[in-house]
Amino acid sequence: MPKFLTAPVLAVAVLSTLTLSGCGFALRGTGESLQIAPAYQTVQLSLDDSQENLHLKRAMTKHLELMHLNTGLSTNQIRVDNLRFRRYELVGTLTEIRLVLSADVKITVGGKTTTAPMQVEQSYQYNEASVVTLDQQGEESRGWLYDQLGERIAERYRAMAR
Repeated sequence: MPKFLTAPVLAVAVLSTLTLSGCGFALRGTGESLQIAPAYQTVQLSLDDSQENLHLKRAMTKHLELMHLNTGLSTNQIRVDNLRFRRYELVGTLTEIRLVLSADVKITVGGKTTTAPMQVEQSYQYNEASVVTLDQQGEESRGWLYDQLGERIAERYRAMAR
């Protein structure tokens, strides 16, 4: 590269770096405020043995791992009780269905405990007159709801552990 082009290229690189950092741009997960103390980086998941709870446990584990948190034996605990689906239907030519997944969540971090009901919901339309008798969209919605509730619970734990 010719010597007369090196200085302008270097200047552009430095200025763009300063401009991006000056406007508040930052990569996700690199802030100091996102760091969690080592004492809170492991959490114990406590759910009853059932198929529904297994789906939620997988979703919570996935989202906790994405936050660089581990699951295992610990004094920090996430307890989920009363996991339930509710289905509301508005019947017409097209049936509008609203699925609600809710649970009572108890989170213990460093000796402090909070209990709160949490829920997620999704609506979709189902044509009962169609040839397909399977409600495939309903099954996909159930998977999405487990994932969303798992993410919400993991976010709540991370917020308490900061």
